[in-house]
Amino acid sequence: MNRLTTALVLFLTLGAGLGAGYWAGLAQERPKELRLPPSRSLPTVPDDFVMPGLAGEVREVLLIPDLLERTAALATLLGQLEPESLEDLKEAYDTVFLDLDATELVLFGEWWASFDPRSAIAWTSYHWNTRRSIPVHQGIMREWGRSDPLSAILATQSAPNPAVRRRWVESILRGWEESVHEGALSYVESLGHGEDRQWGLSVVARLKVLRDGPEATIAWAESLPDDERAFKLNAFRRAAGAAAAVDPLAAAAFAERHLNGPYSKGMPRRVGMPWTDHDPEAAMRWLSTLPDTPNRTDGVLETYRRWLRHSRAAARLWINTVELEPWVDGALSVHAKSLGKEDPLEAIRVASQITDPELRQGTLGVVAREWVIRDEEAGKAWLDQSDLPEDFIVRILAISPGMRSSVK
Repeated sequence: MNRLTTALVLFLTLGAGLGAGYWAGLAQERPKELRLPPSRSLPTVPDDFVMPGLAGEVREVLLIPDLLERTAALATLLGQLEPESLEDLKEAYDTVFLDLDATELVLFGEWWASFDPRSAIAWTSYHWNTRRSIPVHQGIMREWGRSDPLSAILATQSAPNPAVRRRWVESILRGWEESVHEGALSYVESLGHGEDRQWGLSVVARLKVLRDGPEATIAWAESLPDDERAFKLNAFRRAAGAAAAVDPLAAAAFAERHLNGPYSKGMPRRVGMPWTDHDPEAAMRWLSTLPDTPNRTDGVLETYRRWLRHSRAAARLWINTVELEPWVDGALSVHAKSLGKEDPLEAIRVASQITDPELRQGTLGVVAREWVIRDEEAGKAWLDQSDLPEDFIVRILAISPGMRSSVK
């Protein structure tokens, strides 16, 4: 089975060490500018149009009515063609209307990227039916990551905006992990402290789970050296989250092994949040069994927040029926804040049930401030009769004009 056919099977089935000094020098290099040809108009082809030669053969394949037959035939044909056939393929594609996420475009883009990825990605920037096609961009960059990840990473500096660049880098990392080239993790590590490195680790961990499984990904994270603790902590968190999306019990066991160690912070939330996609009540039950620490409170809070965001009715039903114990405090805080805009008095009642004094006061403060912003008279009336500290009330009432105007 050739590589294009293998890519096709995966597409249809799924629905779609370098040192820091080297990387620092690499980041200073300037990529070649991607020169874009002028925009082109939509094709206008009569119904009885006949195209000769290879272009005509490709066009006939693109017009096969059945999706599976068409895609299989195209993958087979592309696997037989050399780079010299590029112009014929472009000519054929210019005569056929294809949707933005069409498999045919993705396969063509990956075939082109196998020998000239720079021109292929430039093509997506001006061609009428690929300008906004994220799947085509991703396919090209993934193929570029397989063949020459370093050049591909440099080329992302020419992306039209940061969001597109991040999508390109993610696709390159996918291809990089699939290739024989080493250095993907070294590249991620070279990104330094911050959001980019955390995001890059999420991509690597997710790919490892898909390719090697949750247990192997967890073992990879645990085997990382301890000389860069911030990096290893982030790797732990990303491995836990990626594993929890596939095997929550394995991820939970991983988190429990390290609850008393240097890499425990944030682990409960990393397991609990993706677990809500499978069984949110099981995720909350697991969190209830953990030691009573701020780490658990954070896990309960963020896990319930995600559950509430994705399934509001079910999350509210659970919070209204669960036995209120100290471990539920984080969920009560999120629930109270979510009620604030609808029913401030009910939100205050819920917040008053929080057992932790600091969390209870902070939650009441958020609810009261929003109430004052939306209904100053009623909000202040409640504050006047509340038992909140005077200095805390002063802070609640320190509302900027911009906050008031944002709700009008």
